[in-house]
Amino acid sequence: MSNLVEGELRRQGRTAFDVDIGDEAFAFTNVSFEDRKVTGAQIAEAVGANPATDYVVLLHLPNHQLETIRPNETVDLKDGARLFVIKGDGTDRFFVDGIPLEWPRKTLTGTSILFLAGKGADLELVLERQDQPDKVIDEDDEVRIGAPGVEKFHTRPAQVNVTIFVNTRPTPWTKKRIKFEEVVLIAYPVPPPGKEIVYTVGYFDGPPKHPEGSLTQGKSVRVRDQMVFDVKFTDKS
Repeated sequence: MSNLVEGELRRQGRTAFDVDIGDEAFAFTNVSFEDRKVTGAQIAEAVGANPATDYVVLLHLPNHQLETIRPNETVDLKDGARLFVIKGDGTDRFFVDGIPLEWPRKTLTGTSILFLAGKGADLELVLERQDQPDKVIDEDDEVRIGAPGVEKFHTRPAQVNVTIFVNTRPTPWTKKRIKFEEVVLIAYPVPPPGKEIVYTVGYFDGPPKHPEGSLTQGKSVRVRDQMVFDVKFTDKS
């Protein structure tokens, strides 16, 4: 909904309710509704999912559970609510730290499962298995949740003990990820002289799906043993 329409609604004493609607790839679209009470069909139609009966609509609750909204079912949305609209005819159930979750697709990545369960990126996901040892699920690993039975996962602090190289200097690292600011601090524990220092951080020999790239302020990357970081600075003053 445009700002002009939202402004007109408010002039009429009505409110626009903004929600985020995600797809199976976890790409979100911000959508506004004139009424906070909408049906599952209206939610699906808002992102072009027609016919609505071919899609599953899920409401991501504050406690991180997922609730299926049927096409003719009305839900009372709160501003900023998060939903998913995904093609499918049903969901499979699984648990993370006892939290019941459901999903219309047969597979999910480790990152997506942690996101749905509201777990931090510094935790690792563990698939519980009865007939063999539990399995640590990497961020990029795809897990089949549509298999017979109900999959159960738990999380724990990531058990990491690797060596990374920052500007050729070997550095022990014990966290699953490393932030831009942490790499910069390792490279320059004493900030370079200058009033406006700007850092650039590049890396290579990283995780298989993202072996090289750059980090920007506020971002992080998953670490791998022998991963290499190159930190440079420029004085913009």
